[in-house]
Amino acid sequence: MPSEKTRLQLIDAAKRVFIRKGYEDTTMSDIAAESGNGRRTLYIYFNNKLEIYETAINLELQKIVDALIGISNKDIPPQQKILEVIYGRMTILKEAVYRNGTLRSGFFRDIWSVQHFRKDFDSKEKKILMNIIIDGKSSGVFDVQYASLTATYIQYCLKGFEVPFIRGQVRQGHSAEEVRTEIKKMVYGVLGYKEK
Repeated sequence: MPSEKTRLQLIDAAKRVFIRKGYEDTTMSDIAAESGNGRRTLYIYFNNKLEIYETAINLELQKIVDALIGISNKDIPPQQKILEVIYGRMTILKEAVYRNGTLRSGFFRDIWSVQHFRKDFDSKEKKILMNIIIDGKSSGVFDVQYASLTATYIQYCLKGFEVPFIRGQVRQGHSAEEVRTEIKKMVYGVLGYKEK
């Protein structure tokens, strides 16, 4: 009978091999050997390499979602919460990409194929952003007409910042505080929030 513990061990083994060899050069035999199990055990849990790769990526993305939910549940004003979610998201994403070694080269080389894996993540992230915007709108802090549309625009902007942020290009010649100030002005402008 399949166990969750074995499944997670197989995923961890697969991540180690993907990090070392990259997706293309990894085989199911490599993953089985790394895990200390036979290929037969691996095939009890996963049909193929793509399925285990997707599972590993989805687990990483879920860690990011969980962190964003934690930030969004803080008892702080919506104008502060939206910034913390945005800054947190970018930092957590960067850490995830770098933690996963050679997977990052695939991330940069084929950013559009990554979109295939992120559909669920994007949906959850949009909901987090939308809830903060709705909260800010209902408390009179944000002046937006369509919370869902605004959340979508913010999310697209965040996606556009991902590669330059992870590569360190966003800060070129500027301090972290200068970058945060400009991002804050941009986000507050979209949300119709005027700092007092």
